[in-house]
Amino acid sequence: MICLGCSCLCNDIECETEGEEIKVRNACLRGFRRIDSINENRLTPRVEGKEENIDDTIKSASKLLEEAKNPIIFGPENSTLETEKEAIELAKKVGAIIDNMSSFGYSGYLVEKIFRKEVDTCTLDETRDNCDVSIYWGCDPMSSHPRMMSKYSYYPRGKNRQRGWEQDRDAICIDVRRSLTAEICDKFIKVPPGRDFELMEAFKDVLSGKIPKFGDKKSIMKIGNLIKKAEYGVLFTDIGLNYSIDHIDDFIDLVKDTGFKLQPIIESIGLNKLLFEETGHVNKINYKDKSYGIENSFVEALKEDIDTALIIGSDVASNIPLKLAKRLREINCIYIGPHGNLTSYISKVNIPTAICGVESAGKAYRMDLKEEELETIVDSNFLPDHEILKRIGDAL
Repeated sequence: MICLGCSCLCNDIECETEGEEIKVRNACLRGFRRIDSINENRLTPRVEGKEENIDDTIKSASKLLEEAKNPIIFGPENSTLETEKEAIELAKKVGAIIDNMSSFGYSGYLVEKIFRKEVDTCTLDETRDNCDVSIYWGCDPMSSHPRMMSKYSYYPRGKNRQRGWEQDRDAICIDVRRSLTAEICDKFIKVPPGRDFELMEAFKDVLSGKIPKFGDKKSIMKIGNLIKKAEYGVLFTDIGLNYSIDHIDDFIDLVKDTGFKLQPIIESIGLNKLLFEETGHVNKINYKDKSYGIENSFVEALKEDIDTALIIGSDVASNIPLKLAKRLREINCIYIGPHGNLTSYISKVNIPTAICGVESAGKAYRMDLKEEELETIVDSNFLPDHEILKRIGDAL
């Protein structure tokens, strides 16, 4: 089966079902927890705290969206292309803003640069076969995507890297703390928060044959020379970059100067791709006036006059400041997802769904845009999230 536990979409997971029990092989802890969660903390259909049947919750959600003056749709996360397409169609129908987690920092910006072909990227398979130097800047894949380094970027024997991590590959971690990824990498640079720009300038000095003016000069020169000699370098980045760099375009320039491929470690890239193909942007789209901008981001919109929010599969309330989470509770919030969480707790309408890739099938994109086909592993009475969105739209 294909695991939707993270955006690696591992395709070598083996499952056996015995009644309500599932035996899982090859999955990481994150993937196992997703598959094993079929009997844990399942969401119940509710309206204003009162348990209802699924049809009534769908009608209530449709009514709230129909009456909304300024709605927003957020997500979907860990879902299918079918769901993402239905979310976009629903946003068009009600004139809503649509956004996802990629607007929380620079991930969406970097992905958009890649879609515009302004930055080189590569597939995970190309990384496995060719990469000799990998950099993990502001990311900790050993925690967030536990099998990425073992399947693609560091440990495996690739087509042109038959000797693997022992002789053919070098890994460099740049972060504010010694993470699990840093423990594995050959080299680690601990950069103080907010000083990534100085480190970038130091690397640019080394690349141009100068002595760096920042940090441990000997260590930076050694790593800089390793980067210069790389035959096929890949730079991975994640949310850690959001809190440290105010000069994201300088970061992109550094990636270009090194000749490395850029691979943001991002979830739900399918929605970004669908939106880009339609609007030329990957997030923060307002279908009421066809506008794009920071004012359409989920966080900024909550500060203004949003009156209804449809959240799909994302516990966004746990990822925003308390003041904004309280604001989410004050408006008409609809939550669609398989499990209960803080966002479902503060929502007026809860609509439970099947777990994508376990209880429902569909298509999904890996972080490098390789399309995978998801299968149904366990039969379920829960509806797929794309069907729920379609029924909400049909009821408008």
